[in-house]
Amino acid sequence: MEIILVDDDPIVILLQKKLMEKAGISQQIISFNNGEEVLEFFEKKDSGNQFLMFLDINMPGLSGWEVLDELENIEIPFELKVIIITSSIEDSDRLKAKSYERVVDFWVKPFSLQDFVNLKSEFDL
Repeated sequence: MEIILVDDDPIVILLQKKLMEKAGISQQIISFNNGEEVLEFFEKKDSGNQFLMFLDINMPGLSGWEVLDELENIEIPFELKVIIITSSIEDSDRLKAKSYERVVDFWVKPFSLQDFVNLKSEFDL
């Protein structure tokens, strides 16, 4: 399973990578700074791939919600699970995330090492 990080803040991406490394997650990590880039990446992928994507919902350009909507509207021939990452503590965002089949979790920033240790065991990374 490949891990994809989508966040407009390069510091958040760096922090996620460091925490994954400390948690012993050694999968390939691919990062994007906006929703448009990750959608272009997915358009080029074929069947057989498995992805776990950490998706920020508040980004300039395409928001994380818009990325999820686009993914709902296109046929993708691979497995994709999404963890929403956000600084939002709004219950409405948490509820909205549950309406997307691919969303498997909702994380509020900042993250801890324990979050990634738990992730490693949950997804057998």
